Formats: sequence, C-alpha cells, structure tokens
Amino acid sequence: MKAKKLQPGRQVHAMLVTTGTEINTMSLNSKLVGVYASCGDVRSARLVLAKTGNPNVFALNWMISASAFLGFCEEAVGYFSLMQELKIFPNKFTFSIVLKACVGLMDVNKGKEVHAVINRMGFESDVSVANALVDMYCKCGSVYYARRVFDRMVRRDVASWTCMICGYTNIGHLEQSLVLFEQMKSAGLEPNDFTWNAIIAGYARKGDCNGAFALFSRMSRDRLVPDLVTWNAMISGFAQSHRAVEAMKLFQEMLVSGIRPNHVTVTGLLPVCGLMGSIQRGKEIQCLIYGMGFDVNVFVASALIDMYSKCGSVKDAKNVFDQIPAKNVASWNAMIGCYGKHSMVDSSIQLFERMQEEGIWANQVTLISVLSACSHGGLVEKGNRKEAIRVKPDCS
Repeated sequence: MKAKKLQPGRQVHAMLVTTGTEINTMSLNSKLVGVYASCGDVRSARLVLAKTGNPNVFALNWMISASAFLGFCEEAVGYFSLMQELKIFPNKFTFSIVLKACVGLMDVNKGKEVHAVINRMGFESDVSVANALVDMYCKCGSVYYARRVFDRMVRRDVASWTCMICGYTNIGHLEQSLVLFEQMKSAGLEPNDFTWNAIIAGYARKGDCNGAFALFSRMSRDRLVPDLVTWNAMISGFAQSHRAVEAMKLFQEMLVSGIRPNHVTVTGLLPVCGLMGSIQRGKEIQCLIYGMGFDVNVFVASALIDMYSKCGSVKDAKNVFDQIPAKNVASWNAMIGCYGKHSMVDSSIQLFERMQEEGIWANQVTLISVLSACSHGGLVEKGNRKEAIRVKPDCS
C-alpha cells in the first residue's frame, strides 16, 4: 500500500471540495476511492464510496483489494456481492483478488460461488483467473477441484504448474507433485525458484531426505538459489531423521551461501547438537542467536533447554529456563523433563508444583515427564498421588 501518497491525495480531495468541483463527473469519485484504498485508508475510501452514486469496477476492485490486504476478507467478499447487485461487470482483476479473500476466509463454498460467476462470464479461459482458482482450491484443501480446473486449462504458465505442484506437496502427495514437476519441464517451461523450493520443502517435511537432497542438488546444478524456507525444511528434515552430521553440514553451507538464519532455523538445528552430544556446537549456536539479535522466544528457549539436557548440562538448561520472561507449557515441560532425565526427581516434582502454583495448565507431556521422573527415582507413591492436578483438556 502506498501510504506516502496519502497526504497528497487528501490535499487533492480537499481542493476538489473547496473549489466546488462535481466529483461525480469523469469518475473522479471512483478515482478518489482508488487513491484512499491504495494508500490503506479504507475508512476514507468507504466514505467516498458511500457518496458515490455510480461506482465503477475500478473503485470496487480497489475496495476488494484493500479490504483483503488488511485482513477484512468478509468485507472484501461483500464488495464483490455489491458489484453483482449493482450489475457492474467484474473483470479478471476482480476475480483474482476476491479469490484471495476466499482463501483468507478458508471458505471453499464462497470460492465455488465465485467460480460459478467466472464460468458464467467466460473468464475461466483467462490464465491469471484460472491460476487464482487453482490456488484458492489448493489452499482451501480442495485439491481435487484444483486439478479439474488445471486439467481444463488450454494454456498454462509457470504459476499454473507451481500452484498445482504446491497443492499436492502441501497434502503430502509427493509422487503426483514430482510427476507434474517433470511434465512441466517436458512442456518446455522451466520451474522457477518458488517451484523448486516448494517441492524440495515438501520432500524434506515428509522425511524423504534422500529425495529432497536429490532435488536440492538438481536445483543447485541449474544455478537456482534455495530460499530460507527450503534450507530450514532441509535442515529440520535431516535432523528429524537423525542424520545429524548432514544437517549440520547443510547449516554451514547455508551460512556460506549468504542466507541469514531465523528462529525456525535454530529450533530445527538445536536437536542436532543433542543427537551429536556436542555441547560446544550448542553453545556456538546459542552465541549465534544472541549475536544476530534474535529474541529468545519460548520455542527457541525450549529447544535450547532440550539440547542442553541431551548434552548433559542441567546447569545451562536451568540458566536458559530462568531467563525466559513469559514461560509457556512447553518451557516448563522441557525443564521438568530435563530434571527427570538426569534423575533429579525432587527438582522435577518441585518445578511441576511451582508450575501448578503459577496457574499454568499441565498437558499430557507434563504428566508423562513427571511420571517418568518418579519412575527414575523409584518414587511410585508420588506418581500415584490423588491430589487435583490442573490438566488442559485435549482439544485435538
């Protein structure tokens, strides 16, 4: 949104009002709606629109776009409905943006209603509109409908193939995504960075590290650059598959390539240090976290606690725990589990009792950690206590 242009736009509007210019002529009112909406001032855009007797598709497109961009997706869809009530013909830009609003609502039924209008008006043959339909259906979990639209497309571009590949990848249908990937290349279209990154990340998240690495190597040979999401997925995938040395090597290659890590990178990498039993590596990563100015949120802190626990340093784990300003249940669980793992049963139970006193709801992981600590210490009677324990209900 072009916020810097808001003040000049207001000045022009004021000049039109003070000079008595009739803004309903020459579509000036619709242009003013566009000015305010494009600058993110939806309130002023609404006010101008309300005084507009004959809004055009340009004005309503801007209202749909600005509303969707700011997260007011129901309002965006409402403007599309208004357009139909006023018998204003949508254009291809209308459909592309209102379908994004349907994604924001995760409302596939509303998306199907828009699709019906698209068919009625003959816009499904437009590549950008068809791409928006494929994207909407995929992101709303209706990959079957996405594929029907995709198969009917007479002409497809890189975005068409990428949307469909991502759809299959996101639901774990990697074989179909790879088939489409190869078909895309056979059709004479080269996958772009986003296509490569999507399919590699899908393989890594599914735990198929060999498949992910084969694609990763092909991408590098094609001189394309993996993005941060792909590096994170690769590192996390190898870590979860207990391939610690390869995960650490990937992290080093990522740094050499100039990609700056984020919180997701370090939370995926810290378990590798635990697998390797390398407290030195863990401390290096902790220094990197502080050195790069990351906020140590509860997820990073919990990963640090778990890493130090696996590396045998209860003291370092407790130091991290004590520095967490707002602890969540995962933080408490990590420290309770750390004490239990190292047979510090009393400390584990005391921390659990403190957690209860501070009003934190325990969950199943908490109870398993406490019972495990009791069994390590042979304190069966403590594990069988009948006092009321605040346990958060499982909502899954």
